[in-house]
Amino acid sequence: MAHSTEQRTPAQHLNQLIAEAKDATGILPTIDRCRQLCDELRPRITDLADQVRRRLDYTATGTDEWTRLESALLQAQGALLGGLGRGLRSAGVHVKTLGEAAQALADCIRDD
Repeated sequence: MAHSTEQRTPAQHLNQLIAEAKDATGILPTIDRCRQLCDELRPRITDLADQVRRRLDYTATGTDEWTRLESALLQAQGALLGGLGRGLRSAGVHVKTLGEAAQALADCIRDD
């Protein structure tokens, strides 16, 4: 991967992580890259989930928006409970799951 001399914003870096994670079951990354993606995505997901929870606090219960926010939080919770598993394929699936959870949470934040 070519490195640019331009500085990426945190949102651009997150978008890149999400895209790479979501592709992790196509051409499988190395196990080391899966670990690295996992290590980078987990704290990002936690931070995004905190933001979505704060937004959920001000959303009327039972509305479509509340359901969307709650679903993203539950998806993230499930993703964070998982692990890389025993092989490269399971690691790729887990990384993809983390990427999808990060995307769902980020989409909730971007809708402001």
